[in-house]
Amino acid sequence: MKTHFTLIVFSSALLIAGCSKENIAPSALTYTVERQEFLTEVQAKGHLIAANETIISTPASSKGPQTIAWLMPEYSQVKKGDVIARFDGELMRRQSQKHNNKAAQTAQDLTQKSGAIGKDRAILNHDIVMVNQEKQFAEDYSIEDERIRSKLDILETQQNVEFLNAKHDYFEWQTKRFEQSAAGEIMLLKMQEDQYTQKLAMLNTNLSQLEIIAPHDGLLTHNTNWRGEKPRAGETLWPGQKIAALPDISQMQLKLYVPEREAIDLAPGQSLQFQLIALPEKQFNGEVINVSPFPKSIKRGDPQKYYELKASITKQTPILRPGLKLDARILVTPRSERLVVPKQSVFTEQNAHYVYLEQSGEFVKTTVKLGKHNLSHVEIVDGLTSKDVISLIDIKDIQ
Repeated sequence: MKTHFTLIVFSSALLIAGCSKENIAPSALTYTVERQEFLTEVQAKGHLIAANETIISTPASSKGPQTIAWLMPEYSQVKKGDVIARFDGELMRRQSQKHNNKAAQTAQDLTQKSGAIGKDRAILNHDIVMVNQEKQFAEDYSIEDERIRSKLDILETQQNVEFLNAKHDYFEWQTKRFEQSAAGEIMLLKMQEDQYTQKLAMLNTNLSQLEIIAPHDGLLTHNTNWRGEKPRAGETLWPGQKIAALPDISQMQLKLYVPEREAIDLAPGQSLQFQLIALPEKQFNGEVINVSPFPKSIKRGDPQKYYELKASITKQTPILRPGLKLDARILVTPRSERLVVPKQSVFTEQNAHYVYLEQSGEFVKTTVKLGKHNLSHVEIVDGLTSKDVISLIDIKDIQ
């Protein structure tokens, strides 16, 4: 009798163990599908910026980089004509003095070379005149009558005339070559003089632009580069590089950042609400007007990437100032009743989405069509109905 009871218990245990291997999930890991309120809100952080601003940059006409010696503090209220930034001109002054000395030395070399060339030219001209006179004298007093002079004297006189003609031709050739050489040397010195003159003009232009003057009244804001750094004294800037801005604070905007993984269906036209960190009790409304096409890093050394957004403000108020930090909530999908399930219950295979639907005590792989989604839930457009029970886990993992 005892043995029979033991066999019945053992058989029942085997039957239970066999059933646990079927496509059945524990009740704690199932979810009943139903319609419920659904909305998609995306959290964003950012700050206020002006919709329009006057850019303050290093003079584009300057040749070469310039170093900031002094910069007016950020958020200073400036008046038209105030000095906003001043560049260090000591290096340029030394360079200007150096090029000025070289230009003066080149001018002196040019004067000396011109004098030496004039002297050599005068000597060559004198030699040519003397040869011409000797040749003319030899030709005028050449007697070729054999009754008066011997043949040897006549031959010697003819040779002397030929020699003087050859000497004259040589001096003419030497004069031409001298003129060409002298012209090249003079041209080289003038080119050097022109180079120093141009460099001096460039440096004098830069020296005349060492101060940047405010074009109009405004609130000064410093520019932030891609590493999140702002300009400071001692920093070297290139021509045309942005230093600061004078924003028009009558029309403010939002500059927002959303982490790449949380950027769900962001698009222009979506409404938002934001609060200033400095004034958390006040709430403002706005609308997204631009979304960057791809995410990027906003902090040096931070691998996290963010989408950058710009948004308008529904109602402008005097308390809105550039640079104020804020938190925003972007309404991507308005609140409405939808058939939704947890994201973890939806699986993907070969670009198709499916869930495990309970049918007759077993879970059957069922294809579904998805709609809107947020960070935790996703809308089911087709494939499920209200009151359906689905598994929250992949049944393949417990088989």
